[in-house]
Amino acid sequence: MAYFKIDDIDFSAFVKELKVTSKSNYTAQTNAAGNTVVDFVNRKRTIEVGIIPLSDTNMLRLQQAIDKFNVSLSFLNPKTNVLEENVNCIIPDDSVEYYTIQSNKTMFKAFTLKFQEL
Repeated sequence: MAYFKIDDIDFSAFVKELKVTSKSNYTAQTNAAGNTVVDFVNRKRTIEVGIIPLSDTNMLRLQQAIDKFNVSLSFLNPKTNVLEENVNCIIPDDSVEYYTIQSNKTMFKAFTLKFQEL
């Protein structure tokens, strides 16, 4: 079952955890009577994806997919348990660390990617 895609490339086999956080944007004002009036603006999600340790070839595929600043993401929505597709997101930053560098095998440590919904 595919539950994590970047654009149309399935990376589900590399995922060890998936966390979806929602944040509401709003404005709050206090009127003359002292009551607080809240205006809901929108709700945006942050999708955090834990990636398992990867080989150099798999890391290359993943890095090529996230190299763009803006990506289309498909992920398993925890509220519906259905694959939500074509969610426009940005990747503000990512950090990758080598685990081992040997002449015949290069591995990268597990890491987390953080996507922010546009």
